[in-house]
Amino acid sequence: MARKAIVDRNIVLKSLREGKTSQSIATQFGVSRQAIDLYRKEFIRTGLMHGTNVPQPVKTPLETSAPKPATAALPQNVSLDQMIELLIKAFSALKRTPELEAEVERYRHDYEGLLQQIEQLEQNEKKRKEQETRWVQSQHSGIITGPQAGFPPPQE
Repeated sequence: MARKAIVDRNIVLKSLREGKTSQSIATQFGVSRQAIDLYRKEFIRTGLMHGTNVPQPVKTPLETSAPKPATAALPQNVSLDQMIELLIKAFSALKRTPELEAEVERYRHDYEGLLQQIEQLEQNEKKRKEQETRWVQSQHSGIITGPQAGFPPPQE
């Protein structure tokens, strides 16, 4: 069985707040850098230390190439009352989801109806242009042929 090193959490916290690296603290206690990083993460999670003021550990090429799991970033300076208020607002918003989905469905239905109206108007416009083209062609042929269009023959 491996021996467990005794690490004074208060000294680790103080050293981290002073900006010492995990490696230097680990050497001081005779533990690994990863062990100190675990303390660092715990201090950040419990709010004893802010994560932004702390020097980041040096990453090896293996650590940078591996994809990180998706985690939600938690704000560090939010009180418990504020967090509760945010949760209440989030649940209130979730309650509105069916209402909003129904509204989106109404908009989708209206959109599809408008698309059909536009398509119908385009068809009507196409028919009108065809009729206009036929009318213009009939007028030109009437001028050329004269009597067929109801005009008297040209005078010589």
